[in-house]
Amino acid sequence: MSPAAKHLAEHPTSPQAVRSSRPSPRSGLHTLKLATWALLALTVAAVPAAASSGDRHSSFHLCTNLCQVSQCEPHSPLIPLYLRLFGWTCTDNCNYHCAHRLTNEADAGREYYHQFFGKWAFYRLGPIQEPLSVLASLGNLVVHYRGLQRVQRTVRAGNNLRPWLESLAYIQINTWLWSTIFHARDTPITEKLDYFSAMITIAFTLLYAIVRIFGIVTPKTVSPLVYPVSGAVAVFVLWHFFYVLSFAHFPYGYHVGVAIVLGMIHNVLWLIWTLSFHVELPTISINDTLLAWPEPYPQRNARNSRRPAHSNMPAILVGLTMAAMTFEVLDFAPFYRVLDSHALWHLATIPLGEWWWEYMCADANELDGGLLGPLSSRLPGDKSSE
Repeated sequence: MSPAAKHLAEHPTSPQAVRSSRPSPRSGLHTLKLATWALLALTVAAVPAAASSGDRHSSFHLCTNLCQVSQCEPHSPLIPLYLRLFGWTCTDNCNYHCAHRLTNEADAGREYYHQFFGKWAFYRLGPIQEPLSVLASLGNLVVHYRGLQRVQRTVRAGNNLRPWLESLAYIQINTWLWSTIFHARDTPITEKLDYFSAMITIAFTLLYAIVRIFGIVTPKTVSPLVYPVSGAVAVFVLWHFFYVLSFAHFPYGYHVGVAIVLGMIHNVLWLIWTLSFHVELPTISINDTLLAWPEPYPQRNARNSRRPAHSNMPAILVGLTMAAMTFEVLDFAPFYRVLDSHALWHLATIPLGEWWWEYMCADANELDGGLLGPLSSRLPGDKSSE
């Protein structure tokens, strides 16, 4: 018996759990490797993520077995009601306490730090599994609700971009609602609702970038192309959902890889849009048809006229978003078992969300003003934009 196992056997613990036994959604380097393969080819066969090192550890198994024998028999007292109301079982409860017992061994230098069923050992707040991630998710939800209010307050009702921005706000609100629920209590259902909602947000954000940048939807016009373009994105997302659900175990690495690809396309589009203010982008000739990058604001050449104050904002926000994503890559053990890299990522998206809404509303009004005249130059900081 290993020293850690002997220590756990000699110091039995009252039970609790991190999570039911299933594949890891955030398994560090393993997930990143799978995401890399997804970047190379979206249709590769997905590989289910392996269990985490902590829930495979012999000391953890010994601890949970002892706990379940002593605490989960029919004659044993029930776990507290507030836990049962959130779907915790006695087995979950045992896993929770045994994960912390093994993490205590790591604190004492007798063990490595481990993840358990895809997550580090976090201290609960009542029945809430990841209190800081819940708080950060609620903060993001508030930001996107404020974004909805900003759209309704500052973008005129007749602007064709307004319904798109309102739809994006509602989609974001839904996503952060499910993120809050998932981090409060991780179950197979709340996990999939969180992951699928996030995918819908990423896909719709990309769709908005396409219709806005390429002039498919403007404040005054809507091209017939909006239907096949929107339909293609919707079909792809639905196909992705059916595909990942066809696996016995959710293919986290593949799902994350697809999300990264869509997000990178979105980022590249906005970077090129910003670049078009500063350099003349080349045209491409295909069968005597010239394909050129559209002007950011039709009716005027972006390089020969006054640039809006927010013209560089998309590139800045893309850069900040990519920098914030390093928190997800690091995936370090949580400080004091409370603050981890994933919570920091969610905290970082709060100001980023606020700035994106400020930009998108200013952009919709600038484009509107350039087409209509009287509404021109509603820029961040102008009283007319508020």
